[in-house]
Amino acid sequence: MALRTLAPGKAAGAPGRWAGVGRVVFALAALLSFTGNGLSFYIGSWKDSDLPVDAGFSGGFAGGWEHMLNQPTYFTFLANFLVGLTSLLLALRPHRTSTLFHALRIAAVVCIVITGVVFNVLLRDAPPGTPVEHLNDTIQHIITPILTPLVWLLFDPRGHVTWRRIGLAAIIPLAWLAFTLARGPVLDWYPYSILDVPRMGYDGVAVYVVAILAFFFVVAALMWAIDRLLLRMFRIPGSRPR
Repeated sequence: MALRTLAPGKAAGAPGRWAGVGRVVFALAALLSFTGNGLSFYIGSWKDSDLPVDAGFSGGFAGGWEHMLNQPTYFTFLANFLVGLTSLLLALRPHRTSTLFHALRIAAVVCIVITGVVFNVLLRDAPPGTPVEHLNDTIQHIITPILTPLVWLLFDPRGHVTWRRIGLAAIIPLAWLAFTLARGPVLDWYPYSILDVPRMGYDGVAVYVVAILAFFFVVAALMWAIDRLLLRMFRIPGSRPR
């Protein structure tokens, strides 16, 4: 019996009555991510940037406009912003097919997973000092990194994870890395200890960078495999093949 996949843009993971639920979930996911970034701006408005223990650099940002405007240069902020933006767009119109959008969505899912894993495994040290910092940390480094791949699995439209789009998605973290490493010597400041070039040298930093990039493609490949599997599960019997 011939099989045909769902029409492009249909949410194979959330057919029928689940489509409306998905839009609500996307909207809530966007609100959560943007709330985390809003709290980051607020914290930066009064708190100085932290200097890691044994840091090889001595630069930083004073609490106020200086630190607040620097928030978007953190990978955590970028990943949460991508999640918020793509979730909001899906809430407004779930059945999206453009290559640009789905490259951004892949980047959002993979980058937020990287944020959760790398921060909690490699970067976490002292607990947040104030309740608002604790809330921000919980949203950006725990809840959103767990929630986002689950939302993608249950509600995102299927059939849109391709290797070309994965390659395009990788441009975003690579561009962030290039910007960060080029900016670091100018400001004598790096956002994370694993990018501390003055202390570890470029060889030492490269070990972390290569490992994280490999993890990026492992997660993206897992998304591709799951997407293919779910697409086959929701094929419609009795139709002509596409």
